[in-house]
Amino acid sequence: MLYILFLVSTLLVQMSIASPYVDNQSSAQNIPYEFDTSNMPNSYRFHYDAPDGSSRNEQGAILNPGTKDAALDVAGAVRWYNDKGHLYEMTYKAGKRGYRTSIKRVYS
Repeated sequence: MLYILFLVSTLLVQMSIASPYVDNQSSAQNIPYEFDTSNMPNSYRFHYDAPDGSSRNEQGAILNPGTKDAALDVAGAVRWYNDKGHLYEMTYKAGKRGYRTSIKRVYS
């Protein structure tokens, strides 16, 4: 019993030492979003724009619903700024052919 107590207290001390402290963390922000589920479970769509200029949009649909060939098809895009202020966009598509992405720099 003493060994278990020692082990637990050692783990707690290690976790408190290892947990990072960031002095300049900003407070939580609300991110407005749109989420359309009016055609669930057959399809969905969502979109958000974050205060830092990043964004994401995605739509998904069941292809061939109710058959043995039914499959979820998803497409979307994510945009973000790197530390130099360049805007990047990753587009993605997932479905029967697997998961495919493309990343490009939109502008400087």
